[in-house]
Amino acid sequence: MTIQTAANVAAIIAREITTGTAALTSATNARVIRIVGSPGLDLKRAQILSNEKRDDGNKGMGRLGGKSVDGSINSELTVGGAMTVLIEGILRAAFSTSTAIGFASMTTVSVATNGIVGTGGDWVGSQGLRVGDIVTLTTGVAANANLRTPITAITSLTISVPAGTFTVAAATSTGTLTRLRKVVQGTTPVRYSHTIEQYNEDADLSELFLGCRLTGLSLSMKPGQMVTAGFSFMGMDRTALLTSTSPWFTAQPGVTTGLSLVADDSSILDAGVAVTTFTGFDLNFSIAAAGAAVIGSFISPDIFDNDLSVTGSITGLRSDFANLTRYDAETEFDLMVVLTEPTTAPKPCFAIYVPRVKIGGLSAPLGGDDGPQIETLSLIIGPRVAATGFDATVASISQSTQ
Repeated sequence: MTIQTAANVAAIIAREITTGTAALTSATNARVIRIVGSPGLDLKRAQILSNEKRDDGNKGMGRLGGKSVDGSINSELTVGGAMTVLIEGILRAAFSTSTAIGFASMTTVSVATNGIVGTGGDWVGSQGLRVGDIVTLTTGVAANANLRTPITAITSLTISVPAGTFTVAAATSTGTLTRLRKVVQGTTPVRYSHTIEQYNEDADLSELFLGCRLTGLSLSMKPGQMVTAGFSFMGMDRTALLTSTSPWFTAQPGVTTGLSLVADDSSILDAGVAVTTFTGFDLNFSIAAAGAAVIGSFISPDIFDNDLSVTGSITGLRSDFANLTRYDAETEFDLMVVLTEPTTAPKPCFAIYVPRVKIGGLSAPLGGDDGPQIETLSLIIGPRVAATGFDATVASISQSTQ
């Protein structure tokens, strides 16, 4: 008898064609989730208890009723791979492809330390660029080539980026600006369902969870630590597979090889300005969802996902009362986090833009341990309506690899 070890396990996710029906065993969209210690998914059964009054004074044996699946899988944030499937699942939309824009389409393009300026055309209307997008350049100035930089403001001819990003370059029609692939919410949510396999590799046994929908994503950033991502699921059913049928995904997908992202390699922009005083940032996406018990089946016909809510919190060093002023006035602002791997340019990149944020609560201890005073801000986050230069979305997520 082979005893399964705690670490030699795998979690694989694939999109379903039909909700509740297992994805094909050779599914080309199957991705390995790079897990850390996780609760995993479990099958739950409702307990049906009898109210019979027995003359022996005992309660009758109960039954097991309707099935449901829930649980969570934890990971370290990486670029591409399973993250693509999971991010699309929580935003209920699909990543667009990257877009390459030749300088000649803007007549000529010059580069300032904090901006990119065309002399004709339209960055917004014709080229489709938006605030929060991540762009890279190829120009005659080597120092500017392949940098990953966010758009902090945009007009028809001028793209603004964080101060000091670029080396000044004269106008030229030779070169390319590339916008990284991104996902934003559409007018109507795309309801993805997934098959998730939890494979015990030593014992060669699998649990196959069906009809799973993403119901939560929790991102957490702290100095000196990997950025963590926790994904919550709700599903319809589970099938236990024996050795003869395990693993389900016979063409085991490859594992992405990029480095896990760390907060120390990130830049955080508050209202378009880089901030170096944050000590923690958490962002939580939650979709209200439930199954439905029906007569004649132990399995819900679907997992019915509804409203998405987004919340967050920031901790940071206090140096003034700027946040108190924003809190009192209910001032709205935007936040962007850009995470990169510590490699040569162009660096693998993952970025999150939240366009509409305000402070919902603020606290700072009057006294405490040695060190600076720390503010804690709870964030209220809402969707932004479409406007010139802005996507209609509660968040925009970009990455360099699919």
